[in-house]
Amino acid sequence: MTPATWDVGNADQSPLTYVGVFFARGTRTNVKSTSDLVDGLLTGRLYGPNGTTTDDDGLSYVEQRYLGFMTYAPTLLDGRAKLKAAFEIDFTFGDASNTTRGNAGGAINGDTVNLQTKRLLADIQLTDGLQLVIGLQPLADSAHNPTEVFPDTLMHGGTHLAMWGTDAAGVSLFGKLNRRTVGRLSWFDLYLNQSDRDDNVQLLMADVEVGVSGQAQVGAHLWYLRDRSQGIGSALGAGPSSALADYNGAATARLAPDLATGDLFYVGLDASYNRWLAGGPLSVSGFAVANMGQFDVQPGPCRAADARVPCPTPAFDDTAADLLGFLFDVEAAWRWGRTNGDLLSLELLYATGDDTPGDRTLSSVVTGNSYGLPGALHGTHRSLLLFPDLKVVNRQVAVVYDPANLGYGVMAAFANGSVDLVADVLNLKLGVATAQAAAVPAGDDRFIGVEGNLELLYRPMPFLWLGAHGAVVRLGKFLEGRVSEDPLPESRPWTAYLSATWVHF
Repeated sequence: MTPATWDVGNADQSPLTYVGVFFARGTRTNVKSTSDLVDGLLTGRLYGPNGTTTDDDGLSYVEQRYLGFMTYAPTLLDGRAKLKAAFEIDFTFGDASNTTRGNAGGAINGDTVNLQTKRLLADIQLTDGLQLVIGLQPLADSAHNPTEVFPDTLMHGGTHLAMWGTDAAGVSLFGKLNRRTVGRLSWFDLYLNQSDRDDNVQLLMADVEVGVSGQAQVGAHLWYLRDRSQGIGSALGAGPSSALADYNGAATARLAPDLATGDLFYVGLDASYNRWLAGGPLSVSGFAVANMGQFDVQPGPCRAADARVPCPTPAFDDTAADLLGFLFDVEAAWRWGRTNGDLLSLELLYATGDDTPGDRTLSSVVTGNSYGLPGALHGTHRSLLLFPDLKVVNRQVAVVYDPANLGYGVMAAFANGSVDLVADVLNLKLGVATAQAAAVPAGDDRFIGVEGNLELLYRPMPFLWLGAHGAVVRLGKFLEGRVSEDPLPESRPWTAYLSATWVHF
């Protein structure tokens, strides 16, 4: 005899639901790569180790992405246990065919095995208000279950995906005390590396969000990152002492040729009022994160007695490297007209940096971009080139790809204004973004650049948008001598593209 709670649920409701996102863009830009794309994927900082540069001539290409999100909730379990999966297919028109390769498959004949697994998880309701999630799942810096909230909740709550925003395998426990109080405990194994060694990268996260009054929420975050990888993980390594950190312009420990293991702690607070115009014309939100920890220095491979090429001087120094960095962000938006398309917004970002990069004190925050490609998805700035544009497929390049900004930190401001030329149908947005380094050695120039951008969105039917987008950046002197291309080209980075986005259910 089965328990009384094991009913058959609503037999009229389909156990399988599906949401799909089709996105395509045709781009003309003077940003190009001087090296071969890795599996059709190009990300990271402009003028960095990815080989990106600019010239006077434009480059054209067309890209396409499809995302599918599926949820299977067996009728027998009345929705108390769900299997959630997501896949992604990306390619550039004309890139490859008749092969097995990710991020490709747009050449003649197609016929490319290119399916990417984005998530595959079991979501189990243990009791009312308590969910256990096991498997490959979204990794976000918020107390909310990312698979059950709108993107605005993640983009404008928690730490706005500026610290962590990707997918990872792990176990999470999400709790909901009432409609306004939520929390989560998570453990993620970011890199296993060699299973017979203690060389993993693991992340523990505890978060809570409380509705304090009306439209106001306050959140608290406590995370611990245990990094024993010594820079090992994926093709470019992992952590501040790896090539990946330099590739993304993230926090760099500057310990080469030696490596490091680390114990990093994060303490964060966030607050929001009327989160992204949910119930009124004024919205305000922001967060603050303190990042601290220590890196124990390990001898690099070139210091081994049988090394084919010995390390250059100086001699090995086992002095630990300390970390203390801070990240602050605040944004405000005002709906001045009838629709949410009639909008003025201002965002300010400050991340501490290091004005003495030669010492063993790291003063910039370590984000997910030190471990993933990318590992953080801050996008509320709505910049297209100075900071990363989220409306991309295989190519995401920005002057400042990570708030650590090569370890020098950043001070940035983003102002955007938009108007619905036709209510809820045709929208025009103008934006400006400016950035400078938070810290540089004495006498160096802090100014990174300023961007102007424009976007026109047309919605001919619900959940279908056609867009025209453009941006140009005037570079400052900060990058000179700090990037792989020196001197920098005289041409200013610019991009223009047409896009089509269709969300279907």
